Amino acid sequence: MDKFWSIFTMPIGVALCFGPAVLVWWLTRHENPPPSDHERHD
Repeated sequence: MDKFWSIFTMPIGVALCFGPAVLVWWLTRHENPPPSDHERHD
């Protein structure tokens, strides 16, 4: 049983920690982001 926990708890923990962050990043990313203020040359 110890091998089961040592193998499967790390990916589950990583998914619980980074899953929501990756989901938010994926939903909010833009293909063509607007230029930032320091890139504009008006």
